[in-house]
Amino acid sequence: MIERTKTGIPGLDELLNGGFIKGSVVLLCGEAGTGKTIFCSQFLYNGATQYDEKGVYLTSEEAPQHIKKSAALFGWDFDKLEAEGKVLIVPVKPFKVEEIPELVKKFKNEMNIQRLVIDSVSLFVMYLENVYAARKVLYDLITLLQDLKITTIFTSEILSKEKGALSRAGVEEFIADAVILLENKVMGGQFRRTLSIIKMRMSDHSKKIHPFEITNEGIRIAKI
Repeated sequence: MIERTKTGIPGLDELLNGGFIKGSVVLLCGEAGTGKTIFCSQFLYNGATQYDEKGVYLTSEEAPQHIKKSAALFGWDFDKLEAEGKVLIVPVKPFKVEEIPELVKKFKNEMNIQRLVIDSVSLFVMYLENVYAARKVLYDLITLLQDLKITTIFTSEILSKEKGALSRAGVEEFIADAVILLENKVMGGQFRRTLSIIKMRMSDHSKKIHPFEITNEGIRIAKI
């Protein structure tokens, strides 16, 4: 039986056939403003409060306090979770990508984390020499995460001019176990946020484009 990591995001786990596969690496991609930070925060908050799974948010773009303030708008108190040792939001420098494996091992040993967010993998890849170097670093990191059975979300920001791309370097989506795309689309004459599961290794999943809303309690996938 395949172990699953439930996201707790309303409407999503049933699209994932029960949740992400435990220990898998998920690439969450989309343009700015599509809800990536909210998705990641909700994933970690639900893990700590609903499933007793500790997590770490490694951020190279937004300051931890900004992430906490944004989360507080949805009633997610990360200061409280940090005080309880359940979730940490940790700033990391993108040009120090080689330090991430040791950080991950440290948090696994000290906290026994089961969930991880790395925001954003795009920025880390930009500091690597070439595509080969990016593939090697990402492969080694993903292998470590899988061995430690840490379910991980990598975020990847797509620039509006890069239509059809899922990542800036073009390698992340091939290495990840699952890829989720967040978009702003015109549906029924209105702009709607949508979620698509592009791939998910070793598991069935929804093949449809699903509208979602950002409510005062976070992301909620609409039924279609």
